[in-house]
Amino acid sequence: MSDSERREALASALERTDELMDSFMDVLKQDFGPKQREKHDFSDVSAKIIPEEKQPETEPAASMLPETPEAPARTEDDRIRMSYASLLADSATCTRCGLCSTRHSVVFGTGCKDRPVVMVIGEGPGENEDLQGLPFVGKAGVYLDKWLAAISLSRDTNVYITNTVKCRPPQNRDPYPDEKSACNAYLKRQIQLVNPQAILCLGKPASTLMTGQPDATMGALRGRFFFYDGIPMMCTYHPAAVLRDLSLKRAVWEDLKKLARYLGLPAGGSN
Repeated sequence: MSDSERREALASALERTDELMDSFMDVLKQDFGPKQREKHDFSDVSAKIIPEEKQPETEPAASMLPETPEAPARTEDDRIRMSYASLLADSATCTRCGLCSTRHSVVFGTGCKDRPVVMVIGEGPGENEDLQGLPFVGKAGVYLDKWLAAISLSRDTNVYITNTVKCRPPQNRDPYPDEKSACNAYLKRQIQLVNPQAILCLGKPASTLMTGQPDATMGALRGRFFFYDGIPMMCTYHPAAVLRDLSLKRAVWEDLKKLARYLGLPAGGSN
């Protein structure tokens, strides 16, 4: 920029400064009483003296913020609070796993429901159980009744009998994990309501589920005492397995006698 251009720019700046000062002096001469303030608008003057600054953005009011959807509350399984009658009625229409599509009957349980000496827990209903709606009514059931009688027990007076799953697995296969999981709340609530003095688990599926040892063999679990929610529990072979392999009879009889001694029951005869 040449000297002449700089002089012209300076003169122009001084001229604007003079205009601002004149405007400022005019404002000072005004009457600033309440009534006069209503008649005068000083926005033009203030804009000349104090340039308008961009106001910082403020946080939106809470009411203007979009609502964040709340995560759905975890619902507790209603079955753990049901009465025995309600639990039984609920199981009759259960569709929580695929077994509902192949069953004839829901096999819930049978026997003494009020503080029995022993609660027997098997694997799942077989063909006869599925047709009749009662657990252990086939050959294995007849054999089980003999076992129980040998240690002064009976499903008619002091035993309650049920299974880990309430519907028959096709071809009497072992229940799948999702099937046992679907029925688990029924079984847990049954145990709470029936409140047995002891539990007898029959077969590997029931024994591994109730002991929480899914990889254990039946040979490792049988004849030992465990505890389920404070209830003493014995595991032994399933009657159907013994009917297929009679060499297991001696082991079962030893297990039953041990359970009888623990409960103070007389044991006579053999299984």
